[in-house]
Amino acid sequence: MVDRIEVNIDGGLDIPLPRMVPVRQKFDAKKIDNVAGAVQKQFLRKEILPGFESETGAKVELSVGLSRDWVAKIRAAGRNNPPFDVIIANTTWVSAIRKEGFFTKLTPDKVPNLKDVWPELRIKDDMGVISLVGPLGIAYRTDLITKVPKSWKDLWDPAYKGKLVIYSIANSANPMFTMLVSRIFKGNDRDIDFAISKIAELRPFRQTDFSGDMEILLARGESEVGILDAPAASRLKSQGVPIQWVFPREGVFMFEQDTNVLAGSTNKELAFKFVNYFLSKPVQEKWSASFWWTPANKTVKIAGKLATEIPVHTQAQIRQIMRWDWDWVNAGAREQMIDKWNREIVGR
Repeated sequence: MVDRIEVNIDGGLDIPLPRMVPVRQKFDAKKIDNVAGAVQKQFLRKEILPGFESETGAKVELSVGLSRDWVAKIRAAGRNNPPFDVIIANTTWVSAIRKEGFFTKLTPDKVPNLKDVWPELRIKDDMGVISLVGPLGIAYRTDLITKVPKSWKDLWDPAYKGKLVIYSIANSANPMFTMLVSRIFKGNDRDIDFAISKIAELRPFRQTDFSGDMEILLARGESEVGILDAPAASRLKSQGVPIQWVFPREGVFMFEQDTNVLAGSTNKELAFKFVNYFLSKPVQEKWSASFWWTPANKTVKIAGKLATEIPVHTQAQIRQIMRWDWDWVNAGAREQMIDKWNREIVGR
C-alpha cells in the first residue's frame, strides 16, 4: 500500500512565470495575464513533487487555493481530523489556527534542514517555518515615472497623484500596509484610524483584490506606481515590461510561504519529511532560479544577475522585512480595519 500525504499550497500568491518562457523582444501589455495558480500547480507537480515521491515512495495529494478558504476548512474539520497533513500559506491567515493548536512543533531531528534556515524566518518555538519569501516594495513604470520613489512616505508625493494602485482590504497585503503606515508615521503599528485616514489622502487611486491584477494594471500602464512583490516585478521585467522594483528605506513587508504540519495528521513522519524536503537546498534553488523567490535556506547562493532579480537575499536585507503582531490582528484589529476601510475608503 502506497503512503499518501495531503499537502495544501496557497494559490493566492503571485508566482511568476518560470524563465523557460521566452522573453518577448517587444513588450505587449495585452499579453500579460494572471496565470499564477496554474503555473504554480504545474511547477509543483513537474519539478518539486516527483523528487519527494521518488525519495519516499509516497504519493502527494496536492491542493492549491486561497489561504483563508483552507483555514476555514481546517477549522471546520477540527484539530483531530484535518483535511491536510501540511499547509503552506500566508501567515496572516494561518497564525490564528496556529494559536488555536492546529499545528505541531518542527524539531531538528524530524526536520534537520531547519538548521540552514535564516533565524529571522524561523517561527517562534519552531511551530512552523517560513520557507519562501516574496518581499513587497514599490514598483514603478520607468517609461512613465520620472521622479523615482525611494521610501514609503514618497507615495504621498503629489507627483504620484492619480497614478497609484494599492491592495484592497480583501487582500492580505492591506492590513500589513495599514500597519506599515501607522508605524512609519506614528511609531507604532496600531493606530488604525490614523493609518486609514492617511491612506485616504492618497486618493484618487486604484484598488485591486489580487496580486495578478496589480501586475496587469502596472503592465498596461493603467497605473504607474504600485505595491508589488519582487518576484512579480522580476517576472514582468523578464517579459519586457519597463518596470523597476524599489526597496524602500524604511524596509519591506512580505508575502510568505508559512509552512506547517497539522497536529492531527495521521502521517506526521511523512509530513515532517515533506517540510524538510521543501527546505532543502536543491528545492529552494529551483524556486529561486525559476521564480525569483527569496529562499529560506541560507546555503543557497544568490549571485550575479540573480542577485539583482532577487533583491532581498542577504541576512541584512532579510532583517529589514517588517514583522507584525498577528495575535493582535486576529483579536479584532482586522475587523476594525475592514470596517474603517469600508467606511472611509470604499464609502459604505
